[in-house]
Amino acid sequence: MAQNPAANTVRESTGHGLEKDKAVYLELMGASNLVGVNYDARFNDHTRFGWRTGLNFGYGRNSSIFWEGSDVRGYAVPLEVNYLLGSQKNNLEVGVGTSVGIYNLHGTFLESADGPKSSLTADQQKHAMGEYNTPEGTKTRLVYNESRNKFGYYFFGNIGYRHVSLKGFLFRAGFSPSFTFGEKNAVKKTLLYPYLGFGWAF
Repeated sequence: MAQNPAANTVRESTGHGLEKDKAVYLELMGASNLVGVNYDARFNDHTRFGWRTGLNFGYGRNSSIFWEGSDVRGYAVPLEVNYLLGSQKNNLEVGVGTSVGIYNLHGTFLESADGPKSSLTADQQKHAMGEYNTPEGTKTRLVYNESRNKFGYYFFGNIGYRHVSLKGFLFRAGFSPSFTFGEKNAVKKTLLYPYLGFGWAF
């Protein structure tokens, strides 16, 4: 019995799975900070829900990325759950995830120590920059100029367009909003960060 080509097209565009349900791509900005390499896959061959992970690199000069003034570079791993809405070729991509990594900060760090300068250790006294009074007593302000490694995280969203050609070329573009709880390990980013991605789907 002859089949209707239009009906086949409708089934293909609304089917649950993807013919090319795995991908490797390079991402610029977005959840990858500056640049990152990512692997993306559906959870199984009959769902549009999937996940991605990878390795990214970020760098900032005179950045307030950790709510302090410093030069920052770091490596992080994004972990995301996402969903693709559309056809085999063109999709709306939405997702949520977190990025965790190690960041090297080089710059000036401010700390405070309990007690007057005379009560501090010899090393603390080398970095003392004045005393000040609080309801809890006298404290001493310490200033360090050094390099430190620090754990950092942020949560991110993902909303964008994904195109996969018949031969497997993958193109992604969209925005990645980010947020944290604002404590000491939070990575401060632009609230709405654009991204571009290029890769291969298979």
